[in-house]
Amino acid sequence: MTRTSTRMTPSTAVLALLTALLLPASASADVRAVFVGIDKYENSRATVPGAGFDDLSGAVGDTRRIRAALASSRGLDVGPMPEGQPCQSQGAAAITLINQCATKAAILAAWNRQLDDSQQGDTLLLYFAGHGSRFIDDVALDQASRYNSTLMAYDARRPGAVAGADIVDFEVRQFIDGATSRGVNVVTWFDSCNSGTASRDGNSATRTAPDLKVRGLQPIASPQQYGRYGAYRVHLGAAGDGQDAKEVGAVGARAGVFTTALAKAITATPQASFADLAARVVEEVTTATSNRQVPHAEGALRATLGGPEIKVPTFPVAIDGGRLVMAAGGLVGVTRGSRFALFATTGEALAGNSDLVAKVGSVDAGVAILVPEAPLPAATPGQLVAREIAHDFGGPVLTLAVTDPAALSVVQKLGFVRADPRGRFALRASASGLDLVGPTGLLASLPPPDSAPFGVQLAAALEKIARVERWLATVQPRDGVSLCVQNLAKPTATFDPYACQELPPGGRTLKMGQPIKVAVQNKAPEPRFVYVLAIGRKYSVDLVLPGLGAREPAIPNGQALPIPEGQELTPEEPGPLRFVALSSDRELNASVLEQTDTDVVDLQACLSPVARTFCQGADRARAGGWSQVGNWSAAIVNTRVEP
Repeated sequence: MTRTSTRMTPSTAVLALLTALLLPASASADVRAVFVGIDKYENSRATVPGAGFDDLSGAVGDTRRIRAALASSRGLDVGPMPEGQPCQSQGAAAITLINQCATKAAILAAWNRQLDDSQQGDTLLLYFAGHGSRFIDDVALDQASRYNSTLMAYDARRPGAVAGADIVDFEVRQFIDGATSRGVNVVTWFDSCNSGTASRDGNSATRTAPDLKVRGLQPIASPQQYGRYGAYRVHLGAAGDGQDAKEVGAVGARAGVFTTALAKAITATPQASFADLAARVVEEVTTATSNRQVPHAEGALRATLGGPEIKVPTFPVAIDGGRLVMAAGGLVGVTRGSRFALFATTGEALAGNSDLVAKVGSVDAGVAILVPEAPLPAATPGQLVAREIAHDFGGPVLTLAVTDPAALSVVQKLGFVRADPRGRFALRASASGLDLVGPTGLLASLPPPDSAPFGVQLAAALEKIARVERWLATVQPRDGVSLCVQNLAKPTATFDPYACQELPPGGRTLKMGQPIKVAVQNKAPEPRFVYVLAIGRKYSVDLVLPGLGAREPAIPNGQALPIPEGQELTPEEPGPLRFVALSSDRELNASVLEQTDTDVVDLQACLSPVARTFCQGADRARAGGWSQVGNWSAAIVNTRVEP
């Protein structure tokens, strides 16, 4: 499918693995930025009586603060920005627009200028401080979260302008999609109201404005995201949808609480992952506002600014009454007996080893209780991050036919695989080495079994298969959710998520090269969080809903959530394609289930509990805000892609 990440050939994968794993981003990768800060508005109450929103006092100061933090901690050349005029500044790496220079046209032009100067692998940072609002339209738009937010440029609410000259969130999304499809990472930091979906309130202390009311504004079709470059997006918003983004301080010296916290976090920990920055900012802002403003974070939070995303599952752990409670359970593949290393931050979890190790003592649908293997130090923080270091499959999950003695010695180190001449999977001789085959056909072409890369590649492939097989055995269909999957005959065809055709006997046939629309409907009486995953022929797992690292609210009974416009899947090869829908009364981090095809060796393979055994050249493989998930449902749709 076209939403898979960059692929590497087996002949080059291990070499790249050993030389590039966990190294900093290439020196040729650049960070570019556009900073926007607006205090004075063309159409505020100061000039238009009855406008419904006032000018601000702290947005321009916030822009200066975040620029200074990045310049001092990251060396970003942001250029000069003296007090007063001019209202536009250009540095080697940044464009800054404030007040009257920050019109909608100027902002979009600056974004596009910086994108045009970016290359594959670069990162584009978009910062905005100013008013945010909501867009209301009688025509149903394409936001999966059902919110349509806006950024208010200097000329926002100009009479007669389309959408009042606000920058509507699907325009922001279209730009992000176009950038990531070219291989450019996009990071958005928005200090405005309703910024949870990438969009400040209407008086001198908060950053929002009255809802924008228009009719018939049509969303802009988005290009296919990500392409084959593996680019990512990250969003940190000052406030969730419907929340105000606060300014504090005396008039003339106001500052946004979000930007203040973010600038401090960047200065204190310049190489931190976005997850760690978000954790610091959320804690500081929610405390400062007594929980009235809760910042929002989504996307590739395991990346660093200008650095790669390391796709190794990590989980939050809370110390609750002496218990170690991990916010992940059987619904996302956690198993009893598995071992986890514990870290203070996500960045530490992705980068190194820890002396704090705990084993899963019990697990249910959404939570696991960890039992430390040694007493925790007295100074252990109350919030930790866990990374799996040994996965317990509970014994053999796969049967594998293998006759080559060298390959057999590798297989015997994997406690979740049993050698069996009648196994569902098999290793067969090929011209270049051995082929791994299964019920769905060729799964991976491997080098000769006596070569160094063989163990890494075989272990990585078999682990992906075993994780999916074990997970599917756990997550069986359960009433409370329905799943709709169908082809679109053409990209402009209408898709009604409430009128999906009944699934024919034997599953649904899909056409290769035609986009697939997916929708999930909540059939449970209470609101549910919903997720849809697609499992490919080679055991790839993609999170289809919510897409691209987004977080969505729970949907009520009877409501359907479709895949957003522009995020359709397009199958590129024939074969089986399975879809699994999950719904639960609490949020799940379903993205930890994602993985690439069995014939892909990921750069982070040596962080896998199984494959790293062979990376290290030693036999160390081992067999085999959190809240409780109470109610959950599952639906599975089997399809087959045909030419």
